[in-house]
Amino acid sequence: MEPNYEVANNKQQEVNVLLRTSLIKMGIEPDSTDDFINTTLTPSILVRPPKKPIAVEGSEDISKTIKTEKPGNIKLSINTLIDQIVKTHPPGMQNKREPWLGIFAFIELLRQISDVQDVTLSENDAMVIWCMWFVRGRRTNTTSGKDLLTKINTHLVRYERSALTEAELETSLKNLEEISAIRQSKNTADCWYLVGWVKRTYQ
Repeated sequence: MEPNYEVANNKQQEVNVLLRTSLIKMGIEPDSTDDFINTTLTPSILVRPPKKPIAVEGSEDISKTIKTEKPGNIKLSINTLIDQIVKTHPPGMQNKREPWLGIFAFIELLRQISDVQDVTLSENDAMVIWCMWFVRGRRTNTTSGKDLLTKINTHLVRYERSALTEAELETSLKNLEEISAIRQSKNTADCWYLVGWVKRTYQ
């Protein structure tokens, strides 16, 4: 079987359109979206091509000449994304945009390729992911739900953003769990595990 790069290229273009649409929705100027996608988002998104069957000439066994096409996959790495955001938004930079705008485009892409149509994501959801990353336990990649609201709101102060309410946080956690960006920890009660990467197949 050989990789079908034409299909993969088409899928990459489709991904870029979805990212661009989300960035514009979040207030990024249209002329700046391509640069943002290339420098910040693309390193965290890997589109692997599907593989198409190759006919074996002269074979009398039809099972050897016809094989099912192997689907391609899209791998989204939240770890790589946040590393890229930190690199392109150095601490102390004046007038920097909210660093989670790229995360919104990322999780909106995740929602769409996961075909979760009944979830509506918001900027709050992206802020929660961003804050959870910085307040999580580095060894376990988990954050306690008990004081999560306090931790997130303390972190938001540095961006001069309004504090989230308990209801807003609950909605964001539900949304992020629905799209598989976070999940309940299996080892510790009342803890959230921040998923490092998610993979979805496509034809």
